[in-house]
Amino acid sequence: MKNQRQKFIRLIHVAKKNIGLSDEDYRVVLEGAVGKNSCSEMNIAELEKVCKTLKRLAFRPNRLTVSDIEVGSANWEQINYIKGLWCKVARVKTDRALNSFIYRITGVRHPRFLTVGSAQKVIVALKKMEGSL
Repeated sequence: MKNQRQKFIRLIHVAKKNIGLSDEDYRVVLEGAVGKNSCSEMNIAELEKVCKTLKRLAFRPNRLTVSDIEVGSANWEQINYIKGLWCKVARVKTDRALNSFIYRITGVRHPRFLTVGSAQKVIVALKKMEGSL
């Protein structure tokens, strides 16, 4: 309950900044919406009402968007680790041979398309080849 209240207060203050309200204008908006001039005096229902009022004044909360490419992509450290292990354990130390190995393990054609989980599968398989596991 307290956490939700704090989120509303943060959202209201972000809206104030994004809309460009002065402190005086901000207090007028609060007073007009719920009859109080400070968020600290408001309950959750009143804070929600203030949020709706600010949205009518053109506030649009930003949503952080994550592209499909960013979700679960293997990081460069993992890919470099895979290439290093490959050079250590493979008989044919070419990129084409590595890509074929990765495809057999994960069904992915190139290391850049690996997810974090599939990169871990490749690392485990290479460690087994090395004899570490």
